[in-house]
Amino acid sequence: MIPNDLLTMYSAKAVEYLIAVTFLLLFMPFWSFVNKERALAPVAVAALGRLLDRVVEWFTVPSDLFFHPGHAWVRADDGNVVTVGMDDFAHKLVGGVSAISLPAVGSRLGQGEKGWSLLSGSKSIDMLSPVDGTVVAVNERAAGLPPTNGRDDPYREGWLLKVRAPRLSANTKQLLSGALARRWMEEVCDGLRARMSPDLGRVYQDGGLPIEGMARSMDPANWDQIAREFFLT
Repeated sequence: MIPNDLLTMYSAKAVEYLIAVTFLLLFMPFWSFVNKERALAPVAVAALGRLLDRVVEWFTVPSDLFFHPGHAWVRADDGNVVTVGMDDFAHKLVGGVSAISLPAVGSRLGQGEKGWSLLSGSKSIDMLSPVDGTVVAVNERAAGLPPTNGRDDPYREGWLLKVRAPRLSANTKQLLSGALARRWMEEVCDGLRARMSPDLGRVYQDGGLPIEGMARSMDPANWDQIAREFFLT
């Protein structure tokens, strides 16, 4: 009986060892995954912080751009060439327009002077150029009939102009960026609330997304005048 008892004991030990080895083999990938998630957590938190840093109310304000108070933006490219467009607030304020009238390649622009026009039915609304310079390229797709991608991606695919801006350093001193741009957008949002009807204002304050074409919702007959006030034209 002793040999049988020994055999039974050794068999039980073998099963225990097998269970232990199997547990370790299964636990090691799990432990690696958990530690990887822990390592990635600060990265994810930092990325979320950067995203939140770019959003004021419901209007994105990227920290790597310069903003003109008339709601145009500038991104420095190579040399003294910059990319120019209209910001997220401007797109949401006017909503869908039938076309954007852009200056021709070779046209001269002046900072704070007419840069392009938004067309909607019989109404035309000018927007101001954020820089001095010469137009070297236009985004016909973003300004088409109707404009296709500006509202969804105003800071990349929705760019309007490439401008050679020899006075960029001087121009950026008149523009807003970083914390200053976010503070400006907060003030713009305050001004927007003051213009809203009570019903529209309650929706906005309760966290609802801004309505596409907010100016039209505030005053269907005179929405273009509201837009001009915000665009400083």
